[in-house]
Formats: sequence, structure tokens, C-alpha cells
Amino acid sequence: MKNVIVGTAGHVDHGKTTLLKALTGVDLDTLKEEQKRGITINPGYSTLENDRNIDIGIIDVPGHEKFVHNMLTGIGGVDLVLLLVSAEEGIMPQTREHFEIVKALGSDKGIVVITKTDLVDPEFVPMVEEEVKAMVKGSFLEDAPMIPVSAYTGDNIEKLRTTILDMAETIDGPPRDKSLARLPVDRVFTIAGHGTVVTGTLVEGSIEKGDALFLYPSLKETTVRSIQVHSKEADAAYGGQRVALNVTLKKEDIAIGDVLAPPNALPLTEQVDVSITMFQSTEKILLNSSRVHVNYGSGEVIARVILFGNDELHPEEKGYGQLRFEEAIPLRKDDPFVLRFFSPVESMAGGKVLEVKPKRHKRRDPAVVEELAKKETGDDTTILAMALAENRYRYDSDEALAHRLGFTPTRFADALGALQKEGVAIPLIEGVTVHKDTVDGAFLSVQNILARYHEEFPLETGMPKQSLRHQLAQVEHLDDDRLTDGFIQLFFAMRKLVDHGLRVEETGFTATLTPEQEKQWDAAEKIALNAGFEFATDDDFKRVGKKYDQILKFMTESGTLVTLANGRIHKDYFDKAVVLAMDMIEKDGALKLADFRNAIDTSRKYAVDILDKMDDMGYTLFKDGVRVKA
Repeated sequence: MKNVIVGTAGHVDHGKTTLLKALTGVDLDTLKEEQKRGITINPGYSTLENDRNIDIGIIDVPGHEKFVHNMLTGIGGVDLVLLLVSAEEGIMPQTREHFEIVKALGSDKGIVVITKTDLVDPEFVPMVEEEVKAMVKGSFLEDAPMIPVSAYTGDNIEKLRTTILDMAETIDGPPRDKSLARLPVDRVFTIAGHGTVVTGTLVEGSIEKGDALFLYPSLKETTVRSIQVHSKEADAAYGGQRVALNVTLKKEDIAIGDVLAPPNALPLTEQVDVSITMFQSTEKILLNSSRVHVNYGSGEVIARVILFGNDELHPEEKGYGQLRFEEAIPLRKDDPFVLRFFSPVESMAGGKVLEVKPKRHKRRDPAVVEELAKKETGDDTTILAMALAENRYRYDSDEALAHRLGFTPTRFADALGALQKEGVAIPLIEGVTVHKDTVDGAFLSVQNILARYHEEFPLETGMPKQSLRHQLAQVEHLDDDRLTDGFIQLFFAMRKLVDHGLRVEETGFTATLTPEQEKQWDAAEKIALNAGFEFATDDDFKRVGKKYDQILKFMTESGTLVTLANGRIHKDYFDKAVVLAMDMIEKDGALKLADFRNAIDTSRKYAVDILDKMDDMGYTLFKDGVRVKA
């Protein structure tokens, strides 16, 4: 079954509650306070019964200026807006304010309803209609149906009902993926024998009885005991439905504006990048660094507005900026919001979240505005590519990125797959993908680390792998060893680094000797060649001069010298010994120590060390007192 939420908007006493009673048969002014005052204070809810297999919930939101915040609470997540204008009074200030709010909150389908037609002469109705047409021109309501009605006489009520149902059939509704479930709390109370109950409009996703949820921003865990959808018991609730949840938390643990969602499904943030569009109806100017009220979902928070590229925004102007909240709140990309002046409190702009947890930007940098414009209008691959690029130094998981962007798993996988084909997105470790620019940046860090090491140790053929890991983790802000190892293994796979076991070097790296070191090299090589099969010891090599040990290490790692148990032999003599031993084994089937000693004309001590090295290197195998081919 499709789920659709219909919400009302309009000036106080323009007949919203009366109209909905005529449509649904339910009087939504249920609170004593509301009955007493004759106005709607809290959003009221009912359903529009029909035979089209559509679950339609109707929200009657407040019209009185003192209750604009509750109006924002009710209109969030609405699929279809009924904008009501009294034929008796026409467009009023709050009509314009509510109209601009529903635009700001992303509404794209609606019906204009001219109410109280029984109270005016028929010729007045077209005049009001023309006035409304002028106000909604260029908006989502420009081509919307406009229906004059009288809830008192019943005139056109059935036409309105049919139009609502027809338009509801064209609405797809929000995604139902459980990972996206989000319920902004707009009421909380207790019921004897049941405990705490919260209500709200399930923005997207689905919630089932028994689900474990977190309360954001407190991150307290709770369990769903039971569910009501539009006042009826249910096993599950879906995006677009009006929901009441019986939860295990205490009433005092929950506040209006809190959000229920799966664990780790919502990022908490103290600042967001946004687009801002000033209302046409406002008379105020939004100045850079202004303090404002921010209404989002069912919550409200104080924030400071930082404008990019502008010092101020005038009525009807659009710009980009950053909201810096006075406390952390749960938001996703593309979430709508309304800005209200700090004092006096007056609605003046709407906007959309473009980036959750952004870095701070330079106000005058044109590139910042360009990037935010791309985030506002870009397709999924563009948006994900930008998110991956900005994820360097944070390395959020793929799952966290999907939650932050509000992508379903399928939507995220499709965008990620496209970027991987283009070589833009690169898997680092399981569950973490990075942008190619991040890989390039990390390798530049590796190159700088290796350059500093070789400057200090010019004859080392490679840097100790553990030292490289430690320094790379510091430079790239890698707080997980798996990420560090992921980069190093990736560079091995890309053939950018060479793995020497305990040491690492850049592919193509060669150490460069100074003229003095070249002299030491020649001297050490002469000593080794003169020693022949009776190899040289470190005491012999001391004659080459200061830091002779660095020269020996370099010569050994480069293969010029071969290290034995008691000294070093030149590779030419070791290679001769290997060839000689293999020939003797091939001829006789095995090699005796005495025969090998006689063949190289040396003592037993030297012959044993050379044969042991052959065993270590896998040329020979010592078995039953002789050597055989390994």
C-alpha cells in the first residue's frame, strides 16, 4: 500500500480544521485548550478513507502566528500541500509566510483551496483566485488545481476529495529501506500500563515492532514495544505514515525535536554547508554572522550564519553559507530547514543542507560557492565523488557516507560502482573507499617520508616498514592500523612501492654515492676480492674508513657482498662456489664437505660457512652427512 501525507497551510481562521472535518468526518481540534481558543495549537491528524489502496494521512497544522514552530513541525515530510485562502479575506501575511515555508521545505505538489465561498458574493471568488495566481507564479503551485469550496454547504468537497486522491496516485512516496528510518518526535506522553509514547511523521525508511533504535542527539538506546499507524495497531510503519511508537525510554528522556533512528544511522553535526533562499515576504536583510533560529524536522536550534561570497542577503535573493549550531543536531544531506530571525522571531528564509560535517571555508573563495552549487544540483556520482574527496583525514566508512548523504544501499552501490569504473573511487579496506586524489595525496606523503629518510640514511636501500607505517599514520591522520596497512598494500599492488620484507622502498629508487663513498666502496670490494673464498671479516673492512658499516650494509643489500656466519664474501666468489657445488652434486649425486673444501682450496671453517649459506638460500640440503640438491 502506498503511503501519502497531506498537510494544510494557511492563515489563522481560514477554515483549515473545518474543511478537514468535512473531508474526513473527524474534528481535529481535540485538545481542550484548542476548543477553548478556537484555534489549532498542535498538529492534528486524521486519515482520508478511500477505495484506491492508498493510505492517506492528513495533518492540520496551526495557523496562529504564535504557533509557527508547530506549523513547521507538522509540514515536514508532507507529500501534498493544501494551501487554504479564505474567499472572505484573501491573501493574508501568514498565507505568504506559510506558502514560502512549504516551498522551503521542498514541497513539489499541492492544491490551492479557496475556502468560505458561502460567505461572499460569487464575483469575489475569481478576484481572490487572481490574487493567489500572482502569489504562486513560478512556484510548484503555479499550475496546481485551484478549487473553491464551502465546508458549510459542502460545495466542491467531493471534487476536492477526488483531486486529492488523483494526485496521491502520482506520488511515489519515500524510500522504505530500514537503514534510512527517521522519526522526528513532535509529541511525547505516557499511557498508564504502557509507558512512553512518541509520535511523529516517519520521514523515510521503515520501523518494525521490536526494533532497537537510538534517540538522537542523546544517543540513548530504546526498543519499540508497539506501533500505531494513523491510530491503528500495526507490526510495521513506513515512510510517509503518521506513527505512534511505544518505547522503553522514560518520558523525561525524550524532548520534542529529538529523532528516533537506527543505531549509527544519523550523523550529529555542529555545522553544515547550506543553500539559503530569502523569502519574498520578508522585510529583513540577512547579514553575515547573524544569529538565527533554525527549524528542522520537529526541532529547533540557535545558529550563526556564515555567508560565502556575500555580506548580506536581501528578500528573494539566494546564496550559500554555513550554519554553525550552538549544539550538535542530527541531519542528512538535502534536509530542508527554515531560518527565523533571532529577535523578533520572524520567518525569513528557507534552505537545504548540502554537506554534513564540512570543514570551515574561506568566505571570499569563489571555488567554495562553485563546489556548493555542484552539491546542490549534481547527480549521485558527482555528489558521492565530492563526498569521497572531502573524506580524506576522516575516512568514514561507506555505510557512514551513505547515511550522511541519505542514499539507500542500492543507490549508494550504483553510484560507487560507476565511480570505481572511472577509477575515481578506490577500495582501501573492506567497507572503506577513498577518492583517487586521496590515494595520490597519501603516496605524495609516502614519497616525502622516504625522501627525508634517505637524506638521513643515504646508503639504505629501503626504510623500515614499521617506521613508514608510523609516520604515514601521523601525516594522514590514520587512527586505524588497518587504514595504514591498506594504503601500503595498495601502493605495493600499484607497483609504486617495493616490498623487501622488513623494509620498503619506492619503485625505481637507487642510492647515490658521494665521491668519498665511491672510494670506500672500491676499497671494500678490493678487500673482498682479495680474500676470495677465505672471506673477509668486519675487522678487515675497517680499513676503508669512517662509517665503513654503512658501506658494508649498502654493498650487502645491493648484492655485491654476501653475508656469511663469520664474514662477507664477494658475490663473484659465492656464485663460483654455487656453480661448483651444483656441478659436483650433478656428477656424484651428493656433495661431501671434504670434497668441496679441496675443490675451493680452503680450510674447513670457510667451506662450512659457504655451504651453510647455500642451505639457507635453498640451493642445497644437508642430509645424512652430505649435501644434495634442494
